[in-house]
Amino acid sequence: MHEIIALIAPAMVALGFYNHLKRDKLPTRKLFTSFGLFLVLVNLCMYLVIIYIFNHENVIFSDKSFINYLIGASVFAFVLPFVVNLIEGMVAIEVKKNDKK
Repeated sequence: MHEIIALIAPAMVALGFYNHLKRDKLPTRKLFTSFGLFLVLVNLCMYLVIIYIFNHENVIFSDKSFINYLIGASVFAFVLPFVVNLIEGMVAIEVKKNDKK
């Protein structure tokens, strides 16, 4: 149960914060894709920090490491929505339907 909470909860916080940055106007499809994006990004960043900076070979969710993981993932959950919003503002890809046949 600790693993599920540690992996999903920070991504949900990031999604809520990102939705707030977009003024609560995200459609359902964008909410699901953004949740998947934050789920991958937050946990990838935390795994990289644990493996490369703290030099642990694996990630274990015991009592103390569970709390440390949640704190670190929460930091990423508050930073990454700003980064994603900034990247979306700088790089915009528009796809338009071609009406000519």
